[in-house]
Amino acid sequence: MPERTIGNYVVGPLLGRGGMSEVYAAEHRFLGDRVAIKLLRSHLAGDADATRAFVAEANRTRAIDHPNVVRVLDFGSDGDDCYLVMERLEGDTLAARLEASRLGEAEVRRLGAAIADGVAAAHQRGIVHRDLKPGNIVLVGDTPKIVDFGIARMFSGGATVTRTRIGSLAYMAPEQITEGMIAPSIDIWSLGVILFEALAGRLPFQDFANGRTPQLFDPPPRLALLASVSPALEALIAACLERDPARRPPSMRELAAQLRASSDPRVTEDLAPLGRGTDPCLGSDAGEAPRVEVEPRAAASADERAIATEDTARSRRRGRAIVVAALVAAVAITAGWSIATSETAVLAPIARTTVAPADVAPPPPPRAPTPAAAVPATPPAAATPSATTPAAGFTVEVRSAPPGASVSVGGKRVGVTPAKIALDLPASLVVTRAGYQPSRVRAERAGPINVRLVPARRAPTRAAGETLD
Repeated sequence: MPERTIGNYVVGPLLGRGGMSEVYAAEHRFLGDRVAIKLLRSHLAGDADATRAFVAEANRTRAIDHPNVVRVLDFGSDGDDCYLVMERLEGDTLAARLEASRLGEAEVRRLGAAIADGVAAAHQRGIVHRDLKPGNIVLVGDTPKIVDFGIARMFSGGATVTRTRIGSLAYMAPEQITEGMIAPSIDIWSLGVILFEALAGRLPFQDFANGRTPQLFDPPPRLALLASVSPALEALIAACLERDPARRPPSMRELAAQLRASSDPRVTEDLAPLGRGTDPCLGSDAGEAPRVEVEPRAAASADERAIATEDTARSRRRGRAIVVAALVAAVAITAGWSIATSETAVLAPIARTTVAPADVAPPPPPRAPTPAAAVPATPPAAATPSATTPAAGFTVEVRSAPPGASVSVGGKRVGVTPAKIALDLPASLVVTRAGYQPSRVRAERAGPINVRLVPARRAPTRAAGETLD
């Protein structure tokens, strides 16, 4: 085949093909630089509208100077051919990676934060990608690069509405489908779909046959059934997939910060064992997570400090009571079954006065035969139920500062603060909100629960143009 040259570039093999363009490997004929060159497809050569859109793509992509976005190196025309020259990315797409295996939480957080950084740089320049999906993310080593801004659009103010519905249906936000909305919120939705797919190995919404759009009607399956996914990350992805754009993370920068924030070990410790060995999309658990008692975090208000002090004191009393009860049982066994009545009468009050305040009643010592002349020992008093033991079924009112936080029980979302939540038994509540560290509180009785959320620490942003390869 004769060598094909466009401008200063020698065109090589085809790398990919889209609806309007084709991408080829190429090399600068004088400098030897290995690049990728994008050309309008032959049937669009000379089409004025297609050419204008191609030039607009070149200008948009060139304006986004970020290490997680493909770089535009050159643009020009040669006869009827318009060409866009980009850095050649040596690596597989995220789509190819996900076909091989799903990813763990640490990898999803790292890749998701880097992708969010790149999209945030586009949003800062008023550009919405509109077609964010695994096929448009190339993994160069450990660095994701966003490509194909062919249908990206500028937005002004809060949002722009168009008459066109363009994008990849499985990754399109509801308002993008129904209204033609162009706003940062639609890219946040798309990234939420990507993160869900990377963790679960499947899309959150399926069955797109005959033009059906399940994201308009179907709730996404729970990620909590995956043992490797923390409640904090599940809540963050669920926020990205809210049908109401106002309930999603406010920006890609906030989303990146939340993805980089370390999940609270107190939140994940008692929920991580959920659903071992189950399919993440079946909606049934393989087991119930054990409850783990943890020391309360530093309270930010007088109410919280009082609750924390009370819980800590109760835990210490309970621990001391168990130790004393064990010692009493050991003494009884060592002394044998013929303990005198006088010894039993001495030990019984100790067991009563020590154990009752902690709500733990040790087994009574073995009874010895009572001589006829002996005075019978006073029987141990029955353990009195603690005043703090909740009755079956109670309601708590969860309030947070700031409000609007998601409240989950056992990995299932049960409300948004301020919220009244009915519980059958004592339970751990996980309170999460975008931009803040997740908080876990224990509900043991009816009444108000006040949670002050701590802002998440922001990761330092990279300077524009800094490269990682």
